[in-house]
Amino acid sequence: MTTLSSVNLATTPAPTPLTDSANPATAVNGDAKRMVALSPSAIVTIPSASNITVLETYTPAGTPSAAMPTVTWASDNRDAVTLRMAGDYAVQTMAGRFAGLGSALLDRFKTTGSDYSQSVSVGSGGVGGVGPSSQRSAGQAGLTVRTASGATVEIALASEDGSLSVSIKSSGALSESERNALAKLSEGFQQAIDGLGAVPPTLDLSGLTQSDTSVLASATFRYSIRGAGNADISASYSQDSAARSLSVTSAAGTMSVKINTSHSALWGTSAQRAASVASYLQQFDHANSRGHGDATLMSMFKDGFARMNEDYGTPSAEALPGTGYTPGLQQSAQAMLTGLADFSASITDASASPNPMRPGEVDAFSYQVSQTTQLEGSRFEGKISQSQQSHLVASYHQALTGGAKPALTSSRSSQNYDYVRIDDSGESTVQLATERGALVRASQRQTSDQSTHHSKYERGVLTSDLTTPDETSYSTEMLSLLEPLIGKGDAARNSAEWQQALSRVHRMIVPNASM
Repeated sequence: MTTLSSVNLATTPAPTPLTDSANPATAVNGDAKRMVALSPSAIVTIPSASNITVLETYTPAGTPSAAMPTVTWASDNRDAVTLRMAGDYAVQTMAGRFAGLGSALLDRFKTTGSDYSQSVSVGSGGVGGVGPSSQRSAGQAGLTVRTASGATVEIALASEDGSLSVSIKSSGALSESERNALAKLSEGFQQAIDGLGAVPPTLDLSGLTQSDTSVLASATFRYSIRGAGNADISASYSQDSAARSLSVTSAAGTMSVKINTSHSALWGTSAQRAASVASYLQQFDHANSRGHGDATLMSMFKDGFARMNEDYGTPSAEALPGTGYTPGLQQSAQAMLTGLADFSASITDASASPNPMRPGEVDAFSYQVSQTTQLEGSRFEGKISQSQQSHLVASYHQALTGGAKPALTSSRSSQNYDYVRIDDSGESTVQLATERGALVRASQRQTSDQSTHHSKYERGVLTSDLTTPDETSYSTEMLSLLEPLIGKGDAARNSAEWQQALSRVHRMIVPNASM
């Protein structure tokens, strides 16, 4: 056990983060010196194998220092993880307490392959004012990975009541390739932790979504902060070879994204996926602007959706139904699909009732979007149907002039506003069919149904109540766009004209902002 007792808390600054050293012993000695430098009166004890009696120290007021706060370590380790914790545990923010710890644990495991745990606790009062009384919030972060060979590795970080603890343990020995694959998650694990602990929080899954599922069969990330008021947040992300799932809950609301990656035949080229994702992000922005949604939560929603659809890994040999005769059939079918795996996603803002005179008028935002695909037939004849759906329900108050939020009170003089309710839905469906090596059907149908209801109040009196519907529907036959090139042999030659035609068709398929 290593103990630090400070007798001058009033002048104790927070310890500065420590960096790893090529000589751990030297680094730890430097750490001890920095701890001593925190206060004019401090004593550091690092017990050895023999028992050493430490003389009792006293405060300037003459009271024994045993009543003063202490810093206690679970084990007298002199490694990079302990040094990192020494620079983190007294930081006031959860992001600061977890800074660098996730990556440090994974880096250590890559080298040693052994289980590890360490913790530090601060007695009441703490160093630099950090202790149970000031560290009221609690945080946890974790990563559970199951390897293809069946071993499970669990990484855990926790901070609560003036303590900071970390651990990593494995159910069995890992091969070198498994340790290397796990080590590649080091930066991504830390980026996810840092993003969610930021103010405002962000969602960075870029390093986690790229894990090699042929070596790491599954990975689950968890993060939570509680007891921090509006800064409370919890998030989880998991993936394996068949699915990806994300959920986030914060004071701003909730969001969820689920992706079915079990049918690699649906995966388009990287360019097709990028175009579809970009179009969806524009659609999300349009919905958030129209429904006056929370900008921070929508930003996280967009980041999660984009990262989860960026790269699905290595596809299998699965082919789309009816595309087995020629590469041109596969290319044309892919062009008329989004190129994304099927998914469902939703975001719901925390609701509010800002008008004390009409509490039933709620500011709310809820948005859902999804894609479903049906595949029938064999490699040589088949049918494909892919549908994209969206639904927006929102309501909000806005001032009669300027469009800002009105300052509503119990006074009638404040009751000048427009209460807006929105209910939009959209759907786009593509249907394809092939027979005996020929594309015989390729059509798209899009529908949009929008409703906007305005209730206008002046000095609390309803002066206008108007609903504006907007319905659109149209169909497109895409077969005629490709048949001439197929007949001329451009598809078989994979000519530049054929690729340009496929790009034009795909731009028609991806969702537009008004869906």
